Amino acid sequence: MGFISYFRHYLMETDFAHEPDIKQHLKAKPNMYEQVYSATQIQGDLAFLKYAIKKNQVQLRPTTGLQKLIDDCETYLPLKQVKPEEIKPITVLFTLVNSLKKLWLESVDFTIQLRAMNTGEYEYGNPDPELKHFFKDFEFEIFSASQLIKNKINIDLPQHTIGEDLQFGDIDIQCKHPNTVNQIDTNVREFTTRLNQANRYGVFGLAVDDCFSFADRLIFKDDEDFENYMKKKLSDSEAILNGIFTQNLSRATRILGLYTTSTYFVLIDNQGLKLVRTTNSVFCFRPDRREITDAFYKQAFRILTTFNPHPTWLTIENQTLQAIN
Repeated sequence: MGFISYFRHYLMETDFAHEPDIKQHLKAKPNMYEQVYSATQIQGDLAFLKYAIKKNQVQLRPTTGLQKLIDDCETYLPLKQVKPEEIKPITVLFTLVNSLKKLWLESVDFTIQLRAMNTGEYEYGNPDPELKHFFKDFEFEIFSASQLIKNKINIDLPQHTIGEDLQFGDIDIQCKHPNTVNQIDTNVREFTTRLNQANRYGVFGLAVDDCFSFADRLIFKDDEDFENYMKKKLSDSEAILNGIFTQNLSRATRILGLYTTSTYFVLIDNQGLKLVRTTNSVFCFRPDRREITDAFYKQAFRILTTFNPHPTWLTIENQTLQAIN
């Protein structure tokens, strides 16, 4: 049976509850989009971001990082007609501020993460010029932390930039937002090496906005135009993910699962800016690895259910994918 029938994509609601299978959801046009992001809401989120920046003593730098994000969002507000690239800063603002609010209300310190975002390109796909830190990685890290905490998983958000991004019990979580599909292989191998050195197990978080090119088109003439585009993108991504599972995760014996997210805005027939967010996860069961305890498996599974209440189950033995359920 084809892989597409197993890997289920989910649209997330405003409160990040999960929706039914994407193919069924696409038929319900009135409920397809999470919400319209109005000018008033954008202004409110800019106000909160500026508050967080001041409170955490982030030193902004002109034309880069958070300052560029703020400038570009403020430039967007008065526009009557927009180009695709002018939508991108609004995507980042929405996801970042919603995540920061969740962490702030739960008294979770995110100072280091926010400070690390004061340089580099906020636009997904463009790395920091010095190739040291990636704005998009830290944004994804904050997003992941906020969703796990909302799911009542008491993660640790380390206040340093060395080591893994998040921790829950015995499980390390690495959050990456790669530019290309080829970069995923490097990320998985590096994560596996660190897990081996630390004698720990992990879950790999992957934001696929750029490497799967979900947002290479952002403006559509009507709902049907967008639906056809979305179906094609999801179908194309399945083959890529299948390769990742069989070639990368199968050999990464200390990785017990992977979750993916993709977030972007679209304009459809000039009816307002609308957010599309899809998430998914897979669980790696390795019955031949007797050193992996039930506790490790269960902790990893809890993490994965945040991004899909019913993760796809991969059975892997002898570093070979045996079954997908």
